[in-house]
Amino acid sequence: MGDEWPLVADGVRAHLQRVYRTPLRLDAAFDSDEECLQLVAAEFPDMVGEDLVNTVAQIGIWKESMERPFKRTRKELAHQVLFRLPFPGQASVQDEYNRLTQTSSICILEMHIKRKQKKHREDPADARARRFDAERRKYARLLSQVIIQADLPIVQLVKTLDDPEAGWLHIFAARRGNTLKNRYKVWRPFEMWLEWHRGYLFPRGVKDVIDYMQHRVDDGCGRTVPQALHTALALIESLGRVPEGSKISEDPLWLGHVKSWSAELSEDAPPRKPAEMYTTAMVLSLELTVVCETEPLFVRALSWVVLCMIWGAMRCDDVQAVLPSRTVLSNYGLRMVLGKSKTTGPDKAQKEVSVHIFRTVSLTGEDWLRAGHELWMGNPFGFRRDYLVMEPNKDWTGVKRKFLTPSGLSAAIGKLLGSLCCPRRTAVGWELMQASLLLPDGLETFFSGHSPRNYLTSVAAALGFHKDERAYLGRWSMGMVSSEEYVRTSRQVVFKIQREVNRALVEGALSHSMRMRTSTGWLTLQLSPERTRRGTRCWSPIWKRSHWAVFTQPWKSCRGIGTPTHTARPRRRLLDRLQLRASRSRWCSLDPRSSSSRCRGVLVSRGSISPGVLYAQIGVARSSI
Repeated sequence: MGDEWPLVADGVRAHLQRVYRTPLRLDAAFDSDEECLQLVAAEFPDMVGEDLVNTVAQIGIWKESMERPFKRTRKELAHQVLFRLPFPGQASVQDEYNRLTQTSSICILEMHIKRKQKKHREDPADARARRFDAERRKYARLLSQVIIQADLPIVQLVKTLDDPEAGWLHIFAARRGNTLKNRYKVWRPFEMWLEWHRGYLFPRGVKDVIDYMQHRVDDGCGRTVPQALHTALALIESLGRVPEGSKISEDPLWLGHVKSWSAELSEDAPPRKPAEMYTTAMVLSLELTVVCETEPLFVRALSWVVLCMIWGAMRCDDVQAVLPSRTVLSNYGLRMVLGKSKTTGPDKAQKEVSVHIFRTVSLTGEDWLRAGHELWMGNPFGFRRDYLVMEPNKDWTGVKRKFLTPSGLSAAIGKLLGSLCCPRRTAVGWELMQASLLLPDGLETFFSGHSPRNYLTSVAAALGFHKDERAYLGRWSMGMVSSEEYVRTSRQVVFKIQREVNRALVEGALSHSMRMRTSTGWLTLQLSPERTRRGTRCWSPIWKRSHWAVFTQPWKSCRGIGTPTHTARPRRRLLDRLQLRASRSRWCSLDPRSSSSRCRGVLVSRGSISPGVLYAQIGVARSSI
């Protein structure tokens, strides 16, 4: 009685017999009609809906009729297994155990779950690239479905391709997965509104989009919603090859409404607030945390990452675009290569870009750059991957080989900031006060993932560096200059700003020297830090054949290596005495109008001064010429 199978179609019954072996196992595979429906649908995905319902009904009737026989069968089996050992010579206890574990559905499912968990516990080396590619494919298919449902002209063209599936993925060109995701998230509510209020899925005129957007504005939407919907509509119509005269996104009535809505919503919206800048005390605490061997391993490693974000002006997304295998620490400094990010990649004008951090940058005097680099290059961080930061374990003493999303990295940084200790200056150097938190009571929520990017640029602006120089810090200058010029210039400019910012924070003043490249070699100008009275004109500019010659205050001295001492007199008498030559090879000039630090000076030569380094004492002017 317990060996009867359900009265279903022969093909279905044969498949069930092959999969479940005995009727008792089929009975244990589901407990309700819903589970039975899911089981049959999974085994027979091509079955017609009516046949699927009939099969589920027949199996349900069979299960109900076989309830009592199966109960007796299970009781007998339990009695045999629990209270009767196999006869000697027939089977051993070990063989019986292996047979049960290999044939039991519960054991098989448990082994499958463990195998799946282990697979997810260790991501592949290209986990970040795979994740972004999967996200791009997902939203490309969703937007393609929108175009197909709208039956735009591109649909018939794609159908003629040999591989239409690949064609739908390629029509979106090199747009990032996050871009497609934003477009679809804006379009989906509009599509649902059209289905509920109009009975179709794509707007048939400008009236549909205006009515929907007016409904959103009346409900109090954000100020960017009208422009976002316009961008999504323009993208779909452009990719769908809608004729120019039929595009809703180019209709003057619609464009006028978008501008008007944006202006109205901007009046009531709060002003845009940039991310708050880290304090210098936080930078001190991070440096001391990196070199403190008593801190948990991931705390030290993440502190080093945050310091690199501060001095490299990086976002969380930029950090996860760093290629660890190409990170190099030399005597010049740290060089980190950003692979595929928001502004770089194989499909961008700039294939890759480097982040530079000067070797001796430190506010505490600790060599945090080397300590953190050695930490990340060793175990357990030194495995091959295409991202920098991975997920930590529960107590932050180790890591998991799993990609950490930029939002997850921002949350981890917030937890790190909440555990920072206050730094304290002692007779022997800086130390951490373990009993005192730097950001107590949840103050770490005051900062965001973009806060590290603001620190160096803000301090550099306060010190007077020009915005064209500061553009190299956050790699904003990539769009302002050619890629070749950016690669040649970025490291020198970034190192210069980092040195001066570090010196200003530690010593409280700018460097009193400048180093310039001339046709005969390098020139170093040593600027005297002596103070002048406010309003005193201690510079005497002389324009000579397109060159600026700037001298010190009257009766001051100008010394040169290998040359006699000359006394700086007022303008005409000094010109007569030194018999200045205007030969381009004899002059090294610095235009005071282009100096960003307001320290203006130039080498004054008397004919044939040998190439080399010349130091000229020049008074620092506090008033411009």
